[in-house]
Amino acid sequence: MLRFICRQLVYEPFRSMLTCVAIGSAIAVILLLEGFHTGLLVQLKNVSLNRGADLIVAQKGVSNFIASRSLLPQLSREAIESIEGVKSAHPITSVPVIYEKAGYRKSPVFFMVFDTGGGPAVIKEGKTVTKPRDIVIDESLAVLYDLKVGDDFIVSDFKFNISGIAKQASALFTAFVFINYDDMIDFFFDSDLVGDISNLPLLSYLLVELQPDVDKYAIAKSIEAIETDADVFLPDKISQNDVALGETLFGPVMGVLIGAGYIITLLVIGMIMFAAIHARLKIYGVLKAIGFSNKSLINEMVLESVFIIILAFPLALLIAQSGAWLIETRVPLYRVPIFETVPILRTFFSALVLAIIGAYLPYRFMAKLDPAIVFRG
Repeated sequence: MLRFICRQLVYEPFRSMLTCVAIGSAIAVILLLEGFHTGLLVQLKNVSLNRGADLIVAQKGVSNFIASRSLLPQLSREAIESIEGVKSAHPITSVPVIYEKAGYRKSPVFFMVFDTGGGPAVIKEGKTVTKPRDIVIDESLAVLYDLKVGDDFIVSDFKFNISGIAKQASALFTAFVFINYDDMIDFFFDSDLVGDISNLPLLSYLLVELQPDVDKYAIAKSIEAIETDADVFLPDKISQNDVALGETLFGPVMGVLIGAGYIITLLVIGMIMFAAIHARLKIYGVLKAIGFSNKSLINEMVLESVFIIILAFPLALLIAQSGAWLIETRVPLYRVPIFETVPILRTFFSALVLAIIGAYLPYRFMAKLDPAIVFRG
């Protein structure tokens, strides 16, 4: 039976190629959506992990590093650094603003305000913040607004100078830019923003750096004993909370989109198998006339459909990776990792199941096929 399928595919090479391209393109859409979903969660996960802390201190009751408001007492840093085993505690806060450049659309931006730690994880170009009014921007802003190192970055009439461009510093569809605390205070007073300095979150989190070979859990308990209004997390734990938040916000939407991709793939496979039966009516008529049962013929169709999926899947990976590369190059705000093991395996085996279902869709047409058709015309 497999030899018969191979001969059918070789006998009509152009048709076989179009079939693989059509099914591969449909599967590539699923892979792209899976990659987009995975990229959202990876970005959320890396926000806290990339800060380089051993422990993260947040306001009591706050369990996320992103999309949450945390306020710590100003003396928390001194108190925590006095604990034996704590090397230093680095303050960090985030301030949402809107960036606008003439001739371009507005973009939401997060000021990641840091002091001695927690700055950009990877500098793609230039250097980190070293002097007043320096700013490190995410690469997505550099691409979107055609910015480079040394250019001005003006927010609400306050002028920064771009000292560096960070790699993949974004989450929740929002780019991060990094400044120091002095510039944040100057920005608040000198820009045209209207507000009360008492509402400015000067200290949102503390990134705790520990001495070598100390017990993280014991230090965490000591911090919570001293700072009763604070909770202490391992970076892994708070990153898991951020991922769970992302699943809550985007999971249902992405689930609908990925589900639609599977339905489209099923319809494509069903239409292709129906067209294949219609094009081979006389062949199937001959097979039924010489004694092949409906069951054996439908098994042949299922095997052919599965075989086509196996041939089309590498093409789907190539198409999806090309699309992901184009997206990440043109809009670095998004990450679309295609070659993640779990999504690839899930998509592959789901495609095989869809192939089997799609092969059964024209079963009734096959069952009613009259062998005498071979003698007509």
